[in-house]
Amino acid sequence: MPPRPISRLLHILAEETDDLAGIAQRLDTLIPELVTHLPESATADLRDLQRVDALWQHLRDISRVLKTVSTSVEADARLDVTPLLAQVRLDYFRHRLLDDPVKPDLGRGDGQPILF
Repeated sequence: MPPRPISRLLHILAEETDDLAGIAQRLDTLIPELVTHLPESATADLRDLQRVDALWQHLRDISRVLKTVSTSVEADARLDVTPLLAQVRLDYFRHRLLDDPVKPDLGRGDGQPILF
């Protein structure tokens, strides 16, 4: 497998991180609605749910940093992705790292839950 441009890999990581931030942000907007349906005894640890807000903001910041770094890396700098692919569990993400023409659409399915 030929080495891949580091700038492109960083940009892909930024896109993926931004997509995850979007999912976390959506979760954050759902939490207040879901909490209203919980019994009072189940709301003792709600402070932990406030961390979802920090999570999506943190992911967005990481995405922005990765995008900035991707434009700062030398254009001819390349990296062998073989060791990276060995660490990745999801085929979708493997394809992204190989720069296959897939668009990051995590969490944008048809609305039907997929149970494993």
